[in-house]
Amino acid sequence: MPHLKVRDVDRKPYRQMLPRVLFNQCFILLPSMMLVQAMGYCFVGPTHLHPLRFLLSLLAMAVGHDVVQYVTHRYLLHNPNLRLMRLLQHSLHHSTGASRGISACYMSAPDFFLEIVLPYLVPLALVGGGGADLLFHSLVAGSGALGGVYEHSGYDFSALFSPENCMGGKGPWPSWTAKVAALIRGFVANRAHGEHHSRANVSFSDGFGSPGFCDTYFGTRWDLAAARRAAAEKEWQAQRSSHMNAK
Repeated sequence: MPHLKVRDVDRKPYRQMLPRVLFNQCFILLPSMMLVQAMGYCFVGPTHLHPLRFLLSLLAMAVGHDVVQYVTHRYLLHNPNLRLMRLLQHSLHHSTGASRGISACYMSAPDFFLEIVLPYLVPLALVGGGGADLLFHSLVAGSGALGGVYEHSGYDFSALFSPENCMGGKGPWPSWTAKVAALIRGFVANRAHGEHHSRANVSFSDGFGSPGFCDTYFGTRWDLAAARRAAAEKEWQAQRSSHMNAK
């Protein structure tokens, strides 16, 4: 069996993190959900969405969550002015080793609102609020909660789907088996958010369960960032040389 616990830096015990996590859930997230429901933006309407609307709303939620999360995380939490930095205190979240699932919600209240509440409720309101469809809301909230816990747990189950572990290292894989295993391995890989916690300037999307469109497009994904910076520097120098040599 592979070693699945890839991050084991227990900087803060559960008993220290739990009060703040419960405060954020009960006094930031829950009142925000009640407010958007009272305003008629979310959680109201038909109890069962049409299957097509159900699927399209899930897809739109994934994209919308990625965009809002990326913008708030990269530009407000990691590149603020000093006043915002003191207010948001995103460093509190990074004071954990991202090796305990509960640390997903261990952050200051303003940070929690920007990083958890807005990426959840803004896209939800934009897709029509999801009606009162219990299955839809369970999938959206459940996937977000499980994803957050997993990406901060320190575990990475992608090793279970390597050729050595799936086939015991015995003989070649059938082509379809290798492709399926590669898809699963890519889906459950949990390195991106770990790299964010260790390097801070990469992988601003949500990590596990997030499509990561913004990280890929802007070249901030952990495995693309170095090449993107090198390419940008090369292009800058080429343009600079061209302009300086222009007559």
